[in-house]
Amino acid sequence: MGPSPRLGRQAGSRRRASSYVREKADAEGSELTRVKRALAERGLAPRRRFGQNFLIREELAERIVEHCRLRDDDVAVEIGPGAGALTGRIAARVRRVIAVEKDAGLAAFLREELGELGRVEIVEGDFLEFDLAAAAAAHGVEKVTVVGNIPYNITTPVIERIFEQKHAVRGAVLLVQKEYAERLAAAAGSPEYGSLTLFARYHALLEPLMTVRAPAFWPRPGVDSMLVRFLLRDHPPVEAPSEALLFRIIRGAFHMRRKQLMNTLEESLDLGKETIERLCRHAGVDPKRRGETLTLEEFAKLARAAAAYV
Repeated sequence: MGPSPRLGRQAGSRRRASSYVREKADAEGSELTRVKRALAERGLAPRRRFGQNFLIREELAERIVEHCRLRDDDVAVEIGPGAGALTGRIAARVRRVIAVEKDAGLAAFLREELGELGRVEIVEGDFLEFDLAAAAAAHGVEKVTVVGNIPYNITTPVIERIFEQKHAVRGAVLLVQKEYAERLAAAAGSPEYGSLTLFARYHALLEPLMTVRAPAFWPRPGVDSMLVRFLLRDHPPVEAPSEALLFRIIRGAFHMRRKQLMNTLEESLDLGKETIERLCRHAGVDPKRRGETLTLEEFAKLARAAAAYV
């Protein structure tokens, strides 16, 4: 007596699933092998000092570039192209891609690998010193699009650099540590909420796009990543006398996270208790609250009130 139709279907499903898993594993293995071999032939390997983790999943590279919403007249700036998993795919969708690579060996490797693609320019240098406005002007566009798989150890400086030059940036799509992305999107009162959350919110609208698991990279990092879109704001979402004063108050509040505003404002603004109480009444904010419970608008109210005293 043969197997029941139900058992037959299950066995067939298992065979198909096993075949699919094997094919995926073979594809991933071949791409990893290719990258390892190509780098080894040139005496190159991932450098921990530069926070290098190379994307080795081709279908994920394709999805990432699709999420960038690139246009054929775009000039794109890629941060840290590494072994070039995204670079050629970006080039196929834009007028020009400028790939900024700090590692001299990788920059030479990319010139050799991508030299036949006329739309690719490899710049050996540090993105933290790269002039986005100059790049836009050199290529006859008002704004560039920024794309990058960001080294975890310099994520905040990279984002700060983009925000500093936001007048020359149409948008940015960045792969960052998943926990970092959660901090960017955190709600007031949550453990992840902090000055970084408000800094990002002040400068951009954020859209989480997809999670990229750790096995998609070589070497494999200890955490997952998330792809995030930054839509740079032309104008801040709140009114404040100055960005400097606003973030002086915000950073003071989160530097002493568990203390009440009465204490954090005293220290960050160097004002007496009576003045702080008057300032908080003017802003309509209870001085007994902790900074971690305040929204960006409430911090802006405090900054507007503080402007009369500092």
